[in-house]
Amino acid sequence: MIVITSRETGRGTTEIAVRGDLDSVAAGELRRVLLGAGPAAVELDLSQVEFLDCAGARTLLWADGHLRAMNGTLTVVRPSRLVMRMLRLVEFDRYLSIEKVVGAGSPAPGD
Repeated sequence: MIVITSRETGRGTTEIAVRGDLDSVAAGELRRVLLGAGPAAVELDLSQVEFLDCAGARTLLWADGHLRAMNGTLTVVRPSRLVMRMLRLVEFDRYLSIEKVVGAGSPAPGD
């Protein structure tokens, strides 16, 4: 099961938080949410993702390309330890903008 929440910030950024499994089933839901984000700076909070498969990881690459094509940006923020492990394994960490730090220098969960 996946829960996705989205909110606009006062600083021109859309924050999207994902909780649960980001797998082939949930990837479609995340794509729908990202399609609605428009050309924006999107911060994708993956701190509560408990499972990430290849379909979920590919969705992150798709989202990055989709937003760039619309002059937007995607930043993965606070990825869980499991998410970072998978992104490193498939070498997507080389292509995605990832911020592991929360706020004023606090490490992300799993760091």
